[in-house]
Amino acid sequence: MVEAHLQREFNVPAEKIWALLENFGDINWAPGIDKIELIGSGIGMTRRLYIQGMAPIDEVLTAQDSSTMSFSYDIPRGVPLPVTDYSANAKVSALDSGRCRIDWYGRAEPKGVSDEDAVAMINGAYEMLLQWIDDWFSAAA
Repeated sequence: MVEAHLQREFNVPAEKIWALLENFGDINWAPGIDKIELIGSGIGMTRRLYIQGMAPIDEVLTAQDSSTMSFSYDIPRGVPLPVTDYSANAKVSALDSGRCRIDWYGRAEPKGVSDEDAVAMINGAYEMLLQWIDDWFSAAA
């Protein structure tokens, strides 16, 4: 099992970032998703992501806490990386009234790649997610 962690600061209030991430079923800030299918609601819900040329990706919300601006999810099917048993959590922390930081953590079992390569790929995925969030707010400014 490997663990990955990436963080990034944003010149956006924490509450605005959390408002974007809190709605687990709405990931319209991430480009390239052709369709999202929601199965259930709240903790335990699945958002099934359809991306051209890939098997569907199931992301299951396992925890969410608005008071700490954090959530956790597992990907039991369709992980787009050479890993299994993937789980992640993200947390938004206010740095001051107009700035915040997102910490994204992941755990997975490498499948056919070294631990170091698995961590690098997971962090690469988080870098992409964090860039999309930054792009979303930059476009809205």
